[in-house]
Formats: sequence, structure tokens, C-alpha cells
Amino acid sequence: MYQLSRTVPVNEPGQPVLTRHDVWNGLVMKANNALPYVPQMKKCEVIEHGSGWLLRDILLGDEPLRERVTFEPQERVIFERVSGNEPGRIENSLGEDAQGQLTLTFSFSLTRKGLEGDPEAEKKHFAPMERMYFNAVASTLAAVRRMVAEQRSRAPT
Repeated sequence: MYQLSRTVPVNEPGQPVLTRHDVWNGLVMKANNALPYVPQMKKCEVIEHGSGWLLRDILLGDEPLRERVTFEPQERVIFERVSGNEPGRIENSLGEDAQGQLTLTFSFSLTRKGLEGDPEAEKKHFAPMERMYFNAVASTLAAVRRMVAEQRSRAPT
């Protein structure tokens, strides 16, 4: 199983300040349609949804996958790969650093069918994808910043 985790600060100097609620709304939007956030994703279709979850079919590069997405409101979104050749779990979690500043942690634990139990082969397979996964986090935060800036500019003064 290939595992990776990274935590990034949500708010950066010179950018609109995002609240937990702002980022949460962005994560929910991304779960429902990741195409604007993950350039390598060619398809993202929600096929079923219920209270606190959805099931979606995605095409990541040329890899068809099905993910069950579970929402823990204002805290975490869990993407569980339930079919396809790359089973595992991806999480986007909201938290705070030691100074109380809002953070977003992205982590994944994935394997590739046929490479189970071969850590070096899994690393070779998944390492080139790390940038794609982390760029999705950055593009999500950028999209949320744009959305918040637009809302604030339209708000009556």
C-alpha cells in the first residue's frame, strides 16, 4: 500500500481569508464534480447519493474507478475506491495547526492490483501521481478563494 500525507495552510498572506465553512463548501463541490479541480480526470459522474454520501464513477487518466464518498461535515471527506485497479482511500481533512490557523490535510493509501505486497513497484507507480493529487488540493483552495472573492464583491456595502 502506497501512503502519503501532506498538510497545507488554508490562508495565505494577500489572499481572501477562507473560513472552515468556505473550504467545506469547496470540498463538497469537488466531490460532486472534480473535473474543474483535477485536470487528469476525464469523467466524474455521481450515480447515487444519500444522506452524507455519494457514489461516483470517475476516469482518472485512462483508469476507470468507482468511489464511495463519505462526508463528515466541516471535518473530512473520505473517498473510498470500491472498484477499479487502484483500490484504497483518499481523505481531505480540515484541521488547525499549533497556532489555531485553518489547515487542509490530504492523505491517501492506495495500491495497484497486481503490485500488492511490492512497495517499490507501488512507489514507482504512484510517485509520479503525487503532484497531480497535491495540485488538486491547491486548485480547490484557489477555486474557493475565487468564489469567496466574487461573493464579497457582490455583497451590498
